[in-house]
Amino acid sequence: MPQKPGALQAIAIMQLVGGIVACLMSIFVALSSLFFYIPWIYSMVIGILCIIKGAQLLGSNAHLQKPPKVLAILQIINIITCDVVNLVLGIVSLVLQGNDEVQAFFEPVD
Repeated sequence: MPQKPGALQAIAIMQLVGGIVACLMSIFVALSSLFFYIPWIYSMVIGILCIIKGAQLLGSNAHLQKPPKVLAILQIINIITCDVVNLVLGIVSLVLQGNDEVQAFFEPVD
């Protein structure tokens, strides 16, 4: 099993934090707007997916996972619920995923 780079652990923690914040934002948006359902449903789904991916990346089999590039983009799109935290975390996550060590960690070893 390859050694996890520090940037990958930062990405995993950002996924967890972003997921928790997205779930909380979805509850807030759901309570504040009774007739507009799409943003809070989207935010709840993104929050759950981020929590799952963050937990997987912190686990011992993180090298078997795919990089969370799509989730980082979805975190950025979560700005539709005025979630600035996920906007920032998504951008930072995308930047860290460009790191050579992180890319090498996810590449399959033959």
